[in-house]
Amino acid sequence: MSRAIDHLVLCVNDLDAAIAAYSQLGFTVTPRAIHPFGTGNALIQLDGMYIELLSVVDPEKIDETDLAAPFSFPIYNRDYLRHREGMSMLALQSDDAERDRVDFINAGAAVPDVFHFERDAKTPDGDTVGVAFSLAFANHPLLRHAVSFVCQHRHPPENFYFPTYQSHANGAMAIGKVILDHWAADAVRDFYAEIGVDDLVETLHGDELVAAYGLDDPAFPTDGFAGYELIVDDISKIFDAAISLGALELKGRLILPPSKFFGVMVVISSK
Repeated sequence: MSRAIDHLVLCVNDLDAAIAAYSQLGFTVTPRAIHPFGTGNALIQLDGMYIELLSVVDPEKIDETDLAAPFSFPIYNRDYLRHREGMSMLALQSDDAERDRVDFINAGAAVPDVFHFERDAKTPDGDTVGVAFSLAFANHPLLRHAVSFVCQHRHPPENFYFPTYQSHANGAMAIGKVILDHWAADAVRDFYAEIGVDDLVETLHGDELVAAYGLDDPAFPTDGFAGYELIVDDISKIFDAAISLGALELKGRLILPPSKFFGVMVVISSK
């Protein structure tokens, strides 16, 4: 089983502030969108994958009766933000969420029913189009703050991805990998191998993370996603903006520390 990244969920307390910072970094950010269950987002679209900036925008729409459900997307992310800002979820590509749910069960994951939802989206021309998704979650007791799931897009691609949104002044091309910091890294690596994401997630414990990236930051989690690698076509396009936001040159790479960038380490490298 081999999987590919669909998107990253980055939880922020202030969606407008996050949009402004990512725009300052040279990204084209989509207009804000609202989920029917109390969260809202803005996206950074790349080639076949994207970054989701997510925040709780209407707490009263979060259904507290979902506390009795095996898993609730809005409650999980709301509670994550009570704990910290950062990358809360890794979404994987899927063309059949129901089938992937069965695969996750066979891999030993705790898997609730597939979650279906729809929302409106804005095109670059200002038109409103409908988009729809089906999510299947692969939960694990060691990963209560780092959930993985598949995301099946149930809409025409032209309703979601737009070349205008995929063009970025900073030369951003793709998400290279996700980095996870965990005190039980060996056990997590085994689980990731079972669900087919071990080649997408670099799983390290604290000392390994510091050694690999030359950064010891107080905002690193001990049981969650530390950040992600951003691949750009020319690092000079993003260099000045990244430095202005607190990036450091470490081990030959440009790194935004999580304490300076919404709880997420961004490792910037050129193709």
